[in-house]
Amino acid sequence: MKQITPEEALIRLQKLCSICEKSAYDVRKKLIEYKIETAKIAEIIQKLQNTGFVDDCRFACFFARTKHNLSKWGKQKIEYQLRAKQISETIIAKALNEIPDDLYNKTITAELAKKLKTVNANSQSELVAKLMKFALSRGYDYSISYDIIKNMTG
Repeated sequence: MKQITPEEALIRLQKLCSICEKSAYDVRKKLIEYKIETAKIAEIIQKLQNTGFVDDCRFACFFARTKHNLSKWGKQKIEYQLRAKQISETIIAKALNEIPDDLYNKTITAELAKKLKTVNANSQSELVAKLMKFALSRGYDYSISYDIIKNMTG
């Protein structure tokens, strides 16, 4: 990629951030990709934050809602992904609170019910193990998943 000036990078990132939410981590990666010198990166990110183009709290809340509602991810997977984007623990906690417990439980139940229809198992314990593996791979809480699976499988 051709090196661009910090001013051009700022304009590109303003356009990008106005189209979709980005975290400061995402912006930093993009600036490195643009080959912007390290000293200017913090300055550009600060400008984007001061003008409202980048807001980690807004990003995290949007990310959590979207991943849960559309991708059916559990809170643990969402938390892991937000940590990977260097979002603070306080913001992660706020973002996860955006997912109401009743909706969260309905989603887990619905996803496990769909999976139950497709699982081939030779025994009750194998069925429970396969459903648990599925639930954990989606990032759902172990104890909640286990209770739902026990109720489903009798």
